[in-house]
Amino acid sequence: MQPQQPNGQPAPVPIQTTPMSQPIQPVQPMLYGQAQPMMAQNILVAQNSGNGPATTGLVMGILAITTFLLGFIPFLCFFFMISWLFALLAVIFGHIGASQGSKTGVGGGQGVAGLILGYLTLAGYLLPFLLLGSIGAGASL
Repeated sequence: MQPQQPNGQPAPVPIQTTPMSQPIQPVQPMLYGQAQPMMAQNILVAQNSGNGPATTGLVMGILAITTFLLGFIPFLCFFFMISWLFALLAVIFGHIGASQGSKTGVGGGQGVAGLILGYLTLAGYLLPFLLLGSIGAGASL
């Protein structure tokens, strides 16, 4: 219980007005209630840094040459049926990607690589027919 004055109110508590000496400790200052500098709002703008058709052409070219070479394995010869499609798509997307790459400066090499792989695969299909045709033409003379 608190000591009471004659009028029923609690007795006043004396407050020390002289500062007490406390040991100084390296403490981070509290910024509570202090004005702080205003932070700038960061706005991130996503830039398209790739060349989609060039990447697609390169991937189709890799698939074309891989499936063409897998077609030479005896029980995987069904890959010959689909590798020409990958080669055709590699050539188409490679041309588009190389064209965009020359304009924007991004992905031109991927487009050219897709073109080369696509054309190599198509040449792999056409070469046997050309060789067989030239042998047949020479035999008929």
